[in-house]
Amino acid sequence: MSRPDIFLLHGAWHSSACWTLLRPNLEALGHSVYAPDLPGHGNNNVELTSISLNKYSSYITQLIDIKVNKVILVGHSMSGMVISQVAEKLPHKIERLIYLSAYLPRHQQSLFDLIASNSAVSKPAPIEKAMQLSADKRSCLIAPEKIAPLFYNRCPEDKRNQLPKSFPAQAVLPLSGKVSLSEANFGQVAKTYICCLDDQVIPIAHQRHMIRQQPCDEMIQLDADHSSFLCCPEQLASVLHSSALPA
Repeated sequence: MSRPDIFLLHGAWHSSACWTLLRPNLEALGHSVYAPDLPGHGNNNVELTSISLNKYSSYITQLIDIKVNKVILVGHSMSGMVISQVAEKLPHKIERLIYLSAYLPRHQQSLFDLIASNSAVSKPAPIEKAMQLSADKRSCLIAPEKIAPLFYNRCPEDKRNQLPKSFPAQAVLPLSGKVSLSEANFGQVAKTYICCLDDQVIPIAHQRHMIRQQPCDEMIQLDADHSSFLCCPEQLASVLHSSALPA
């Protein structure tokens, strides 16, 4: 029995390399898996200052528009913004959106807007203090000593050698870009949110607040940190597989 194609979209400071452990588990369950690098990440070399949320979403839109069948879009962290905007542009090509411990926006919200909204109803996330803006405010970094405690706090000992020692610069414009969403397009696409209970980047209280503001058809809880693709790839693959199957 054929399974839906799955597109895995990485978050800020990351690349498609983050899916290395998850991908074979999904393929073993019968899925064709695509894990592109967003513009300016990994091997997709683009000038950092030219990157925007629209550039991210337009790139992914082009990739899935040529697919014959509908696809499952999985957005991790920042890429919750990306998959939301792609769904607005191509709702007929998307079987389901899956937000993996991701930012879940409403119309005319940016990632920075969501951080502020979440912090207003709960204590601020540690990522707010960890982000270091460049002098021109066009890019940001995470201090190397903050990476493991924030992003990989549940990483097993045998996988710690796979942790990045530093992150490349992340363009800021995509984080301030506001999505444009409508009920007629984005609103018609099925949505799943996978909550990661020990997430230090988007704390669980923030995840739940976003779901209350923008309800999803399905909500799943995973006992994992922000990087479930590293701390529990087999379990994550099983959850994604179950969510991707037709109801």
